[in-house]
Amino acid sequence: MPTLRCSSATGNDDEANAIGCNNTGFSLLEVLVTLAIIGLIVSLATVSLSSSLESARFSSTAKAAAAEVRTLRARALLRGQSAVIITDTSAEPSASIANVWRVSLPEDWRTEGSAIGITPSGMCLGGEITIISPKGRRAIYAFAPPDCLPIRQTTPPPPET
Repeated sequence: MPTLRCSSATGNDDEANAIGCNNTGFSLLEVLVTLAIIGLIVSLATVSLSSSLESARFSSTAKAAAAEVRTLRARALLRGQSAVIITDTSAEPSASIANVWRVSLPEDWRTEGSAIGITPSGMCLGGEITIISPKGRRAIYAFAPPDCLPIRQTTPPPPET
């Protein structure tokens, strides 16, 4: 079976193209430019994805801390004891207060705000908690009496340092 060569014997490329042979492809420069564009798009997507993951992690941690206040309220109700939930992790509670509980947070996270009182009947006396991430991002929750339902407040931007 005869084979078709893509170059003419006379060296005329027009003659080779006329019989259906194209010696086309991508040049090295075209391949490099395409790879550079793909690399740029991937790096931009990675930055966006990592900030989205950090935001989701912060949001879920803040919601879990707010939900824990309700859990501590239920614990006080089941035990029939009054309790105080300390929300300011920078201050030590008074030794005269019995049943002092804290909201558990991951390492390097902290909270600020007013203490939340719970009566032996499980009634919440209200309060506010500010949850602060290690990067300074804040979530503020207010707890309204009598059920301690957490209400997310508008969060101011972190203070400039």
